[in-house]
Amino acid sequence: MPKRTTHTYSSEDAVRDGADSDLFVYYCKHCSSHVLITGTQLQKMPKRKTDKAYALDKQKHLARLNTTEGGKVLLKRGEGKLEKQYRMNCVGCGLFVCYRAEEDVEHASLLYVVDGALSTIAAETNPQDAPVPPCISQLEGGLVQVAIEVEDRAQRVNADDVRVTVAAPAARGEANSELLEFMGKVEDLTARQVYEKLLEAVQP
Repeated sequence: MPKRTTHTYSSEDAVRDGADSDLFVYYCKHCSSHVLITGTQLQKMPKRKTDKAYALDKQKHLARLNTTEGGKVLLKRGEGKLEKQYRMNCVGCGLFVCYRAEEDVEHASLLYVVDGALSTIAAETNPQDAPVPPCISQLEGGLVQVAIEVEDRAQRVNADDVRVTVAAPAARGEANSELLEFMGKVEDLTARQVYEKLLEAVQP
């Protein structure tokens, strides 16, 4: 399994300036069908240790779903422990995208979103036509902040993070130096310009 670390980068190491009142629309990564509208970014939500699903608290955040019922599933979690999941599928392709612990969706306090199932970009097949993803944010003073996930086997740009391949070893800060050198190529640009430059950088 590849090792992963997640970093948030900005030219001034600035704090994200996001409003909780913003609405985020999430789409199925497989077919781009609309699945979820929420008042927060999924990447800010805690993740379960068991399956890395995002835990969205419906008592704190808006959660409007466009899904079909996928039925009840019992999973074995450790010795003598069973977990009950009421699954919800994408209306477009039928893929499993989220689940809850209670049968009644209206009374379920937590919604669990499957890791990697959704994206805020509907047109991932042609990302040049899509809006700038929330992982690339424009801050005050002309600063641009980018959420980066470093991995040793893949690179891509999607809604939640920019995934960058780093060849240098993690020891002695060499991987960090390589990452900073890569990000140095997109300094003094707007969020849109950063997005387009990064898209060019990850093209095969």
